[in-house]
Amino acid sequence: MVKSIGIDPGDHSVKVVELEGSYRKTRLVRVHTASLAAAPDAVARAEAVAAAAEAAREEGMRGDVRLGHPCREAVLRVIELPFKGHDAIRKVVKAEVEGEIHSHTLDDMVVDFHEIGEGVDGGTRVLVASVPKPGLRLQIEALAAHGIEPETVDLDTMALWRAADRAGAFEVEAADAAPAGAPAAVTAIVDLGARSVKVLLVEGDRLVEMRTLRVGDAVVSDEIARLHGLDAATARDVTHECLRTGTDQRLDVAAALPVAAEGAPAVSEVEQPPARHVTIRFTEVDAAQTAYLQRLARELTRFLTASGRAVRIGALWITGGASVRADAKDMLREVFGVEPRELDLLSHLEHDLSPDEVDELGPRLVTAIGLALGRMGGPEGFDLRQEDLTLSRGFDKLKFPLAIACMVAWLALFVHANKRAMELKNLELYIGQTFIDKSKPNAPPQFHGMLNSVFTTRWFENAQNFRLEQAKGKDYTYKDLIAEITEAPVHKRLQLVRDKLRAVADQKQKQSGVYEDVSLESGLAVLVRWSEMLRTVEPQLGRYLVPRIELGMKTPSRRLEFTVAFRGEDFRERMSVLEQAIEAEYNKADTPFERPKGSDRGSVEERFRDSDETGISGAYYKVTMRVKDVFEPFGPSSSAAIGAASPSLAAPQDRVATLEDRR
Repeated sequence: MVKSIGIDPGDHSVKVVELEGSYRKTRLVRVHTASLAAAPDAVARAEAVAAAAEAAREEGMRGDVRLGHPCREAVLRVIELPFKGHDAIRKVVKAEVEGEIHSHTLDDMVVDFHEIGEGVDGGTRVLVASVPKPGLRLQIEALAAHGIEPETVDLDTMALWRAADRAGAFEVEAADAAPAGAPAAVTAIVDLGARSVKVLLVEGDRLVEMRTLRVGDAVVSDEIARLHGLDAATARDVTHECLRTGTDQRLDVAAALPVAAEGAPAVSEVEQPPARHVTIRFTEVDAAQTAYLQRLARELTRFLTASGRAVRIGALWITGGASVRADAKDMLREVFGVEPRELDLLSHLEHDLSPDEVDELGPRLVTAIGLALGRMGGPEGFDLRQEDLTLSRGFDKLKFPLAIACMVAWLALFVHANKRAMELKNLELYIGQTFIDKSKPNAPPQFHGMLNSVFTTRWFENAQNFRLEQAKGKDYTYKDLIAEITEAPVHKRLQLVRDKLRAVADQKQKQSGVYEDVSLESGLAVLVRWSEMLRTVEPQLGRYLVPRIELGMKTPSRRLEFTVAFRGEDFRERMSVLEQAIEAEYNKADTPFERPKGSDRGSVEERFRDSDETGISGAYYKVTMRVKDVFEPFGPSSSAAIGAASPSLAAPQDRVATLEDRR
């Protein structure tokens, strides 16, 4: 069963809750609250939050810890990117938002984003949250000093959104559904806190706007404390009592003692000054409360106007410690234009709280419960544990998963080894493992698989078929082959049989003088291929003269040299055609010629001009083609042209037809 702990630092008190179950079937197991009124600075506040979390753990809370961070300390910006894709956005979001933030250095901030809708031209509208690292690091280190490592850190506003979703705040009733094609109604969630007011606008079930207003009902108690010289806790208590009863409040306040000089005796109890009698009038508290609500109304109106969704508000849900006051509800009704409803999250959870505890704690636990719900599902929030603030677990937290991983690895290795052993055994049986019949221990060995097929016909037992004559008059026979196969590894047995058969075949060829295949390099084949090459380009060459042919077939300088003459002004174009034909011949797989290497030239030009008779110019070209040392005579490319290359090489009927044509 999933267990999760949510820590909400809050404004005046820390709220720690433990949940178990799933997102839709959740049980509130434990609740722990602690005051922060005595925390004078950020360091003391972080230590107080850590101490409260440790106290909650000592009470028995267990589960993954999720910490909330005040959204009032974050810088929120909405930017538009011209593309989609979560991974693509993450690569550029920090650089894109840098120009929008001027109060901090972006390298000292943690940046995360949430996609809130589709931008222009198919892009994406992104809500970017940038949180300064110093305050976040201070709280994480304080918790770590108490042995508490939060899995994730999220903004309290995102936890509020998740809690509202769990409470069914975004479920649209049939009567409230927008007409087809019309924009969806906007649901507003307002959390009235002591030092800040959180506002979320949700279109359908999609978060579209979020803001934290740095004003809360604590300004009323702060004003009373300033007027009457009270401490913050006393002023807050008497202010709430005035607003609850609507009457003046009288209280006795001990006078502050002067600070004793160094070395002076301490003031005794009998010398204590008398207490002050202070009267807190309801009129002054009510005036401060009215001023606060007017200021808050202006801030909310400005926010709704800037969002452009003021006229589309279809529902308003409120929570927080100050949400129970009637004057606050009246102000919100006037600003949002709809009746505010309390976000009763506890009614959607299983718990053991008494009705009085529900009335007191219900509005104050929403954010803490929303944080803990993030472990179980619901809308995703921000993850502020990034870069140098990423959670680094110790070995104690890793040793159990590591041990399980090692056990799984050894098991996988054992299974893999057994599998490979079985494959090897099957392969040996397939090739030819030795088979020995235990009932016939003296019988010659037999074999499985392919070797069994080889020796089934008893062909090897016939000495006329298989016998290898060796030196000293002793022949290698079937029995010697079986003995050698038995001693050889299984994977080499078929190769051994093949090698012995090849040796026997070579010996028989030498004795008989009959070979299966004999290839002789032929000068005639070279001339045939040369003739074929010329005939393929005769239409392009026109009239030409070959006054000299020289063929040398002695290695290592085999070559065919010939001289060709062209008359006319286009002798070079015609020679270019012949060079292309030679290049094409080099590219054939069965050609007897090989391409010249290095600085060898394929042809040498010698020009001439017949000035005495016609004045026509031309050129002789001396062409050298190297002949391979080994080649296939009369390959496939030349078989069809042998008769065409020379009448003397043609078939008898072809030669008769040629002679008849000449007659």
